[in-house]
Amino acid sequence: MPHREPSSARGGQSAAPQPSSAGKGPPRALAAALAVLACLAAAVPAAFGDTGTLAVTATVLSRSQCKFDTTTSTLNFGALDPAVASDVAASASVDFVCRGSAPVAAFLFMDDNGQNMSGPGARRMRHTAASEFLPYDLAFSPASGTVPKNVHRTLTISGTVRWADFRGSMAGAYADSVVVSILP
Repeated sequence: MPHREPSSARGGQSAAPQPSSAGKGPPRALAAALAVLACLAAAVPAAFGDTGTLAVTATVLSRSQCKFDTTTSTLNFGALDPAVASDVAASASVDFVCRGSAPVAAFLFMDDNGQNMSGPGARRMRHTAASEFLPYDLAFSPASGTVPKNVHRTLTISGTVRWADFRGSMAGAYADSVVVSILP
């Protein structure tokens, strides 16, 4: 019988034994899976963690903190008689105090020109039963200044209705409301 050589000797191919992976570290698939898990573990708190909002606020106090002792006052011009060719003046006063951190407080008085103004500084009272208006002027004394801390002072509010404005006006009651502010 003729002698036959093994197929490897004849040029055939056979599978060569593969080296064992035992003792040389995890297989590649396992190493890749561990790397993915490590990345996911780092991202989990950001993706599934809780968040909250922190409100940040502060109030800067005025060094002067000036306030009125009372919040209402009345400036009453009384009865205006067109037969008497004279302007009519009236005054009212209100006390104020400054309590800020400054030993001497600076202040300034301002007003909103009233509910019936016809322009800046053009205050008008309105007839209580008709669309008639009566102009008037206001002045503050002092209009601004300084005052020692915790010392009560008085603001005098003076008003004038000119005879030329009320001599031909409709008879009846007139009124307005003005917001006076003390700054700061």
